[in-house]
Formats: sequence, C-alpha cells, structure tokens
Amino acid sequence: MVLGISLDENFAYVCADGDKNVLSLPFAIGKNLNNNTWFIGDEAISENVDNGDLVIDKLYYMIGNDVNARIGETSYDAKELTKLFFNELLSKYENIEYLTVVIRKGNVKYLDKIKYALMSYFKDSNKFKISTYSESFVSYIKSKDENYMNNIVSLFDFTEKALTYYELVRYVDDNNLEYWKVNTEEHLALPLDLLSGDTGKKVCDNLLYDFAKRCIADDKYSNIILSGLGFSDTSSYRDFMTFICSIANVETDIYFFAKSAYLLSLDIINNNYDNNIMIITDARTMASIKLIATVNQVNTKIELIKPGIEWFDIKDNTFDIIVDKDNELRFEILKVIERVVTEEKLSIPSNMILRDDKTNLLQISFSFSEQRIMQLTLSDKGFGEFYESRIATTGKEIKI
Repeated sequence: MVLGISLDENFAYVCADGDKNVLSLPFAIGKNLNNNTWFIGDEAISENVDNGDLVIDKLYYMIGNDVNARIGETSYDAKELTKLFFNELLSKYENIEYLTVVIRKGNVKYLDKIKYALMSYFKDSNKFKISTYSESFVSYIKSKDENYMNNIVSLFDFTEKALTYYELVRYVDDNNLEYWKVNTEEHLALPLDLLSGDTGKKVCDNLLYDFAKRCIADDKYSNIILSGLGFSDTSSYRDFMTFICSIANVETDIYFFAKSAYLLSLDIINNNYDNNIMIITDARTMASIKLIATVNQVNTKIELIKPGIEWFDIKDNTFDIIVDKDNELRFEILKVIERVVTEEKLSIPSNMILRDDKTNLLQISFSFSEQRIMQLTLSDKGFGEFYESRIATTGKEIKI
C-alpha cells in the first residue's frame, strides 16, 4: 500500500495506491468522553452534533500556531493532537509501504509536528516523507511524456482560503545540465465563501482573470492545471476560463495534490530521479554555499550546502575548522540558475582568537529556517588538552 496525503486548511485528502477516488476528510478531531474513543473527519463532526462531545475543527491552525486545546479534563497540545489524528487516519490502511504528506508551505512548525506524528506510527523515518505541494507538482510532471512539458506547465490551486499559482520552468546550462524550477505566487484574499451567490462568483471571476493575466504574462505554455475545491465548478468563471483556454490545454482535478503526493511516494521508493536534472522547489535549496578557508596557507573552498537538496533535513549540521590567524570566515554563495555569486562574512569575536602560538578549533553549526534563510552559529571548541573550550558563540543569518 502506497499513500499520498495532502493537507489543506480544512481538509486532509488521501490517495491510496493510485485510486482515482480520493478520500476527503475534514481536518478535525474529537473525542467521546464517555468511552475515551477518538474520531476524525466527518465522524468527529457528526459525533459532535449527535452527542455534544468536543471537536477541534481548526487542527491546521493549531499545528501552525502552537495552540493548546482542552477536551474534558485534559489539555492537549498541537503535537499530540496531530499524532492522534494521523494514528486514527493511518489505522484505516493495512501494510503501508510508503507515505508522503505534502503541505502548502515548508513551515518548520508544521514539519516538526507532522514528523512527530508519523514517527509515533511508523517508528521508522524511511517509511514516510514530508514535503511541499511544489515537490509533488514536479512528480506529476515527471509522470507525463516529454511533449507534456515542451513549454511552461502551470497550475492554479484554489482552496478554502487561498489561490496559489505554480509554474514549472526548465533551463539547460552550457554543460547540458537541466534545471527544473517551480515558481509560486500566492493570492490570499480569495476565500471560497465568496461563491455563495451570483455577485460573489462574478467577483471571483474578475479576480481569477486578473491574477491569471499577471502570472501568465507573455510566456508560452504547454498545459494549465486547475486544482482545489474552488474549481469544482468552473462554469461561473467565464472570463478566466476563456483566457486560459486560449493559451494552452487545460485540465481540472480538484484533488490534484493528493494524487501528486502518491506519485511522489512512487518516485521515492523507485528512486526515480535523473542525475542530469537538478530540481529547485520551495522544498529544496537553490544555491551552493561554500566556506572559503585557509589550509596550509592556501585558500580552499569547502562545500557546506549543495543546490537541490532538501533544506528540511538541514538542521543543526556541524562542521569543524581550525583557525590560526583569521579573524573572519568567508562564505561563497552561488545561485545555480541565475549564475550569480555573492560573498558573506562572519567575524570571529576577539575572545575566540588566540595567541599566535596557539591553535583554535571552531565548530560551525548551520540550519535552514526557510528555503532562502540559513542560520550559522560559530562555537569555540578549544583544542584538546592544549586549550579548553569556552562557552563562546556567535551567529549570522545568511539570506540567499
């Protein structure tokens, strides 16, 4: 059994073994206080209506904002409720070989809680993956033939609270290395409740049309995909549909990301990646970062971060260096698609710099808080029995 799950503001969508019938669950959890039984999705909401038990229907909000909730006499934090939700959901399936969960934004707050929930169920981190909508979009494109992406492929995702635009663009450099880059743009002020009347539908049509014109501009497109519950009925969007249908082939799949998450699961378990293609999405780094160090009086570049690796997994990585007389560290940043090189410097505090006849061992710790933001921490480690380490650190934020 291979699963793909996409999480949105109010729903969790599950695609199992490529089944065309995607399970749609309200992202809600509740508890029957009489028998201590947990309920999720529609069952939780119906339990609440029938028995008056407490149901938390803002679970997505809780995950992102570290909110606690009280059910009966017990207080639950967002991490624990996320674990309980996934335990109930995954227990509906047998012999899960692999699971991919995708979310709209690569927010560390979401990642940590979802990872905690999945680890409590699988006990093995090799059984699941947490990634982003953009990454699953790439897996969908890879499942198509070459003609599907002769030009840019784009996607409009219209969900409960947001309209988001994705486009996949390919580049080829002088060494015939191919780059796939997913660009995104989000328009937040377009809730689905606008569609409750004819006036609201007309407003949505105008906003969709203006947004599409701004995103698409004059580029050539092969295919345009429409996803999300907002496109369950496209008949009201006359201007928008006329515009995009005049540009490229259009397909509509409101459960696109759950199915794409399933395809991402298949890519992972089948190791379906081409070494000649570098993928850049909001789940992956877009730059090479090298430390310029002096080794035996010769400048050497040590690569700390490779482009195209997932920044989710870069957390408190460490690297030791020996510094003799330097009073700063230099970092070279190469944006691989733009081919732009910049340099950042991290000063070594005076209390970490020793006398000329001593050697200083420093440790660099680096993490990513977002795709474009890398956190660096420099710590004094001393040098064995010759020099004891002190509690001395300094830090820097590098924006890529």
